[in-house]
Amino acid sequence: MVEGGSFPGKSDWVTAQQPDAPPNAGCEAVPPRTMDNGPVRRRRPGVARHLLLAAAVLACGSQMLAVEASSWWSLALTPIQRPEMYIIGAQPLCSQLSGLSQGQRKLCQLYQDHMSYIGDGAKTGIKECQYQFRHRRWNCSTVDNTSVFGRVMQIGSRETAFTYAISAAGVVNAISRACREGELSTCGCSRTARPRDLPRDWLWGGCGDNVHYGYRFAREFVDAREREKNYQRGSQEHTRTLMNLQNNEAGRQAVYNLANVACKCHGVSGSCSLKTCWLQLADFRRVGEFLKEKYDSAAAMRIGRKGKLELVDKRFNNPTPEDLVYVDPSPDYCLRNETTGSLGTQGRLCNKTSEGMDGCELMCCGRGYDQFKTYKHERCHCKFHWCCYVKCKRCTTLVDQFVCK
Repeated sequence: MVEGGSFPGKSDWVTAQQPDAPPNAGCEAVPPRTMDNGPVRRRRPGVARHLLLAAAVLACGSQMLAVEASSWWSLALTPIQRPEMYIIGAQPLCSQLSGLSQGQRKLCQLYQDHMSYIGDGAKTGIKECQYQFRHRRWNCSTVDNTSVFGRVMQIGSRETAFTYAISAAGVVNAISRACREGELSTCGCSRTARPRDLPRDWLWGGCGDNVHYGYRFAREFVDAREREKNYQRGSQEHTRTLMNLQNNEAGRQAVYNLANVACKCHGVSGSCSLKTCWLQLADFRRVGEFLKEKYDSAAAMRIGRKGKLELVDKRFNNPTPEDLVYVDPSPDYCLRNETTGSLGTQGRLCNKTSEGMDGCELMCCGRGYDQFKTYKHERCHCKFHWCCYVKCKRCTTLVDQFVCK
């Protein structure tokens, strides 16, 4: 159960509760022989039993592959109706949503009014990802409504690390704000204690963003998918799970740590003789820029003997819970590759005069570029009219654009 209240301590940040869900959704383990199960009579395994066992294993494996091919990110691309909008006899909300793991589906059933805001958070994260990488070879493109980003997310690269972090941050942001706006039944305004450094004559109140609840709920929901897996310690899958959990946490902490105190003046004619203050989320663009810096300094990791992530290069400091980590080198994003999921840069716009990543030389990977002219429409000659509106003209100009070959 996710509860509201004061900010969690550092220990609460790192240790997340594990949902009481079985490891592989839909593939139940055979219960051990106990007194309750009764005695088991042994028989020689026949061909029929082998076939049934093989069929069960294949069915379970195919289900796991289907789950891995989809993601809760798909909530960003699927319109989600709020529970009160459903009519009698309609299909339950949670059974309509694809991409949820078993633990996430349980949370959906308990907190149906949260789901549309989780979708909003995922959408916010995707848009911010596309903004931060708009001038890079990989630009956070979505490819379908199921896996969202495609096969490129199967590689534990820096780009994958950023995607997990920014989407987790988006959920914290959306849920925290929905609490403040009274949209959720299990939370309300922030109940954070008054900061010690706030001047005595300033009032601590108002209705702040409930970052504590947003953090806790996002941790339960987003991490549920990773924590219900039961991979062998030290395996490649286990390594990737640890990487995902680390980056999810980094995204949540970015929103949590960047939240700040906002104040509003009260008084005659704006004298500001009194101030009311509350806790407010930072603009999500600032969260994106912060995580982009973490992307640039992400730590390369590998699995250690104890089944935990360790630095590839021991000369660097160990990553904190706020840092991004990756376990695989980034694929070549220059050319389209169905195996890695790279879309390539053919057809991408580039800047002929730039020497940065958005420049035609780097963006086009040395393949050259084509030039064409296009019309650009924009507002111009704007004038303020009393009272009170601005009137603009619409200007059209012919501009050169450059596209990678």
